[in-house]
Amino acid sequence: MQIRSLRDTPFNDILECFFQAFHKYYVDISKDREYYKERWRMANVNYGLSFGAFHGNKLVGFVLNAVDCREGLLTAYNACTGVLPEFRGKKLVKSIYDHAIPILKANEVERCTLEVITKNEKAIKAYGNVGFEISKRYKCFNGTLPNKTSGDHQVCEGSFTTEVLIMLLNQNWYSWENHALTITKGNYRYFEILFQGTTESYFIIAPSGGYVAQMEVLVENPGAWNRLFSGLVQIAGQIKINNVDERLTDKITYLQNAGLTNYLDQYEMQMVL
Repeated sequence: MQIRSLRDTPFNDILECFFQAFHKYYVDISKDREYYKERWRMANVNYGLSFGAFHGNKLVGFVLNAVDCREGLLTAYNACTGVLPEFRGKKLVKSIYDHAIPILKANEVERCTLEVITKNEKAIKAYGNVGFEISKRYKCFNGTLPNKTSGDHQVCEGSFTTEVLIMLLNQNWYSWENHALTITKGNYRYFEILFQGTTESYFIIAPSGGYVAQMEVLVENPGAWNRLFSGLVQIAGQIKINNVDERLTDKITYLQNAGLTNYLDQYEMQMVL
């Protein structure tokens, strides 16, 4: 078994290992190859600082690291870890990190983070053995919004930048892939809800599929959340929202009252290098 960088590993080899590793996973996995290429590009995956375990010439396990500055620290975010079923139980994840950490440090990375489904006890234990600790708790929602619209507000599509989103809201509430630094690299649509001449709320949604990367009420007016959902349902009735920080209790209550289901929970885990 050899651990080495994925810099020269063909993308399709990584993806084949990924598909085999995530067969019969906790949630359905898309088979769209372009989706993962785009998703990992937006996350800022650095294949030179990502690492795989090779049995001969076959990739049997890997950690994809996206590297960027978050919360003032150069951070390596584990965008995906996969190990083929027949190679599990051999502590490959720890071996990969044992190899990776000195290289990450040499490249001035100060912290590693990842997300893991709370039900995945084996993965949580494996990451704990590496040195990761739980730092945040997230809730994921999906469902169909009630088709209730009203005429007391406007839904306006506009453009957005990282600077605009940082001005609107502290981006540290968002997970890596929903953060302004990630979604501004993608093909998302930005909408504002105007009420009584003021931008009351906004949402950012994928061009298809109903995935909502960000949605927030900015002015606490009565009915603000209802107007936000009324605007959102005009664009997509069936929606999915991942990684809502569980400390945002009011937001979670409004999502549940709108009829959305908390279908999955995740931990964010981090390790300071």
